[in-house]
Amino acid sequence: MPSPVKILIAHSVASQLQERMTVPHAITPIQEQSDAEMRELLAGTDVLVSGLYKPEWKLTATRRPLLVHSTGAGVDGIAFGSLPPASTVCNVYGHERGVAERVFMHALALQQGLLGLDRNLRRGNWTPQRAYLPELRDKHLLILGFGHIGRELVRWGKFLDMRVTVLTRTAKAGRDANLGLEAFGPLSALHSQLPKADFVVIAIPSTTGTVDLINEVELKLMKSTAFIINVGRGPVINEDALYAALRDRRIGGAGLDVWYRYPAPGQDGLPAIRPFQELDNVIMTPHKPTIETMEFRWGEIAANIARRAAGHPLLNVVWQHAEQH
Repeated sequence: MPSPVKILIAHSVASQLQERMTVPHAITPIQEQSDAEMRELLAGTDVLVSGLYKPEWKLTATRRPLLVHSTGAGVDGIAFGSLPPASTVCNVYGHERGVAERVFMHALALQQGLLGLDRNLRRGNWTPQRAYLPELRDKHLLILGFGHIGRELVRWGKFLDMRVTVLTRTAKAGRDANLGLEAFGPLSALHSQLPKADFVVIAIPSTTGTVDLINEVELKLMKSTAFIINVGRGPVINEDALYAALRDRRIGGAGLDVWYRYPAPGQDGLPAIRPFQELDNVIMTPHKPTIETMEFRWGEIAANIARRAAGHPLLNVVWQHAEQH
């Protein structure tokens, strides 16, 4: 009988993975361990299910291969250079439908002034600021990013009869085939496309070349009626520049689902230094995955752990230690 796979995972979600495991395993739930305690645990671990691996957890005396499996698509919390030799990092997707729903929830609510309509009618005021409310049809949707989320946003935008443009870091010829886009190109075309957009959706990670991609200059290029929606990473839009543009109403509004600072697990706190919560042209949501997304992800993570136990190739590998190349 094979040895059980030794797994570390956050206490709050351990049961969700447990329900889907199909190979012998031993789960150790973790909760607020110190860095020293984490190093001790990791020395005897086969799989860490987490989007976090701190530099302080670096092990100096082990050659035990470690699989670090993120619970989402992002791996920006993993210190790759601190991982043990022969380690592998995997991620998991399945979130594109849920994120697309959130983007268009923001888009519709912003364009129609949903929060204001609701607030006014609760006071008995039936008269919106505008005589009639606009549709999304024929509006220009500019999507930054063409991964799982970006492709799903294209599908939704086309279904709603929007005019869709995509800019991406990897604008290879043919990637936009048969999608009916207004335009497709590299992020370097951003300045020429921003003035045309009614909605700008950020669906790219925060990495070299994308931090502060949208700054004061870019926000000034947008229409005064345009909305910006961020479901990628907060730092892609400069916080100070965005707050000033919204405060001064130089753009129509923003839907923010990703942020600039996050509280420790189980704690609360405001998601930015600037007081976005005081602005009435911002919709704020906390980047929570849907039930369906997480059901899919736990199944995929459990299946990947089973592949590792059987010696089969892993899916969604985003990084491998040089010794495995």
